Amino acid sequence: MIDLNESRPLPLYESVYRQLREEISTGQRKAGEKLPSKRTLASQLGISINTVETAYRQLESEGYVEARERSGFYVLPLSVLKQGTVRELQPDYVQHCPKPEIDFAVGAVDEALFPMGIWQRLTRASLNTAGILNRSEAQGDAGLRLEIARYLARARGVHCDPEQILLGPGTDYLMQVLSGLLPECCTFAVENPAYHKAYLHFSRMGHQVLPAKMDGKGVLIEPLEELDNIVVYTAPSHQYPLGFAMPMGRRTALLSWCSRGSFRYVIEDDYDSEFRYDARPLPSLQSIDHLDRVVYLGTMSGVISPSLRISYMILPPALLSSLRKQPVPYSCGISTLSQFTLREFMAQGYFEKHLNRMRVCYKNRRRELEELLRPYEKTLRVIGAQAGSYLLVQIKNGAGERTLCDTALEKGVGVYPISPYFIAEIPPEYRNTVLLGFGNLTSGQMRRGVALLAEAWNL
Repeated sequence: MIDLNESRPLPLYESVYRQLREEISTGQRKAGEKLPSKRTLASQLGISINTVETAYRQLESEGYVEARERSGFYVLPLSVLKQGTVRELQPDYVQHCPKPEIDFAVGAVDEALFPMGIWQRLTRASLNTAGILNRSEAQGDAGLRLEIARYLARARGVHCDPEQILLGPGTDYLMQVLSGLLPECCTFAVENPAYHKAYLHFSRMGHQVLPAKMDGKGVLIEPLEELDNIVVYTAPSHQYPLGFAMPMGRRTALLSWCSRGSFRYVIEDDYDSEFRYDARPLPSLQSIDHLDRVVYLGTMSGVISPSLRISYMILPPALLSSLRKQPVPYSCGISTLSQFTLREFMAQGYFEKHLNRMRVCYKNRRRELEELLRPYEKTLRVIGAQAGSYLLVQIKNGAGERTLCDTALEKGVGVYPISPYFIAEIPPEYRNTVLLGFGNLTSGQMRRGVALLAEAWNL
């Protein structure tokens, strides 16, 4: 029974969504059950049909329900799992080429959006802080780890003690640290495609690396059933680079698979979960992990700057214990000044204000880029969810990715291939697909860039 008179004030749609999600998660609403029609529920609760529609669409985006044409919304099955409520490359393709006039670079940020004056003021204040000339604590500044834990609890539902957080100069560094905590016999199953440096790092550390088979919902569980001493690397909130989100049913299935083995873990790379535009950000996989089997990775690169070089990793208790038993103590490797400045940037509320501004800006840029591409929809299609700071574009004229990138560069436009993200040979269905980032492009640059691409590709 949905109650809109909750003690904690929430938007009406969110209250409806949360309570329905709870009923589905706890089995009060069974798989296959039809939800009340939008008109019926709106009438029962005395709210608008649009409010119910928003709540239902959020449940659909998270994989709790599916919409059936002219029929309504139906509950999807969730894997059996001890459940509770959800707690809240760019490939170097043009590295040696002249810099393009219009660069659809993936992972670039817009410097004009960053509150540089505030950052400078906080940096100056940090210079006067006691301990600024000394090394920080081994896992990173305690105050910054506390701010990160608080933010992740609010924004991603992550539940952890600040002592579980390790700070490091980039996700790559933290993946190397994690690799060293695991036995050499441990195998890594990496999404295919995926962030290409992940499988390179794990392989170089002496681990066997397997490409994890996927469908449009994420990692397939069946091929992993007979394996143990294995870690699955996934980006469930925004798969990189294909762009889709893992629905809740697959997430619970992945955690249930963990529970059936003696040594099974999941690495959740939550690299750009902040940027989701058509619905609320999906809850993190870690937020529904009651088995302590999820290693959570995050970074400040996309929100603040890649040059800041601050990333974080949350270790389950067993792996944290392994870290503290290492013969060579861990060292976070980030300047104390950067840590102190970011700590104050978060503590004083500037981080989330900046994030909200970026989210609005990126949403508008993505919509504009999609509109610029729409006249060519007969010869291309945009792939991926409404999230992130890049588009995946598939061209239908028969040209391969190398040709697409070369002809674009001849016109002064940088676009990037998808093939480096595949562990093995790129499947035929993606051989004509490229990445277009829009993080640091103006409206005029995107307009000119698309016009030049239309010429280069004969769209």
